[in-house]
Amino acid sequence: MPGWADFEEAAPDLAAAGRRLLVGEDGVAIAFLATAGLATDGHSRDGNAAGPHLGPVCPVFCGDHLYLVAQTGTPKVRDLRDGTGRFALHAFLAENDEEFQVAGRAHEVTDAGERAAVHEAIPFAAFGREDPIFRFEIERSLWVHWERVGQPDTRAVRRRWSVDQGNT
Repeated sequence: MPGWADFEEAAPDLAAAGRRLLVGEDGVAIAFLATAGLATDGHSRDGNAAGPHLGPVCPVFCGDHLYLVAQTGTPKVRDLRDGTGRFALHAFLAENDEEFQVAGRAHEVTDAGERAAVHEAIPFAAFGREDPIFRFEIERSLWVHWERVGQPDTRAVRRRWSVDQGNT
């Protein structure tokens, strides 16, 4: 399963931009997480319509991986557990609208040692020890920055990486 360290090895410039854009000066990572519920009848187990969800999160860099700790009962936890585990994580826009996104699959962490390591890496106290933890498998990435910002010939430079194709 490709983790953050695998992504860093395969696409070091994109991973460096991603870490810079995700992690603030205070050392806390913050981003938007997009997930989607999955149900054959169009409804989740609780009877609500299955669909996309978007919300701010604080991902956690720990060891070779990127994790998400989420409070039990939230739509993101239901989507990651009940759906396909697919996610997209998008950093807040930076200066000059620079952006970064990774996407892939999330896998719930049940190993006590791994869970303890993630809790030790959390730079703030907002989660309980029993809250679900998900390890992100990085399958693709997008980094966009702008050349000649504010000039008539401003243009976006898009760099993509995927586990199957490498840098483009």
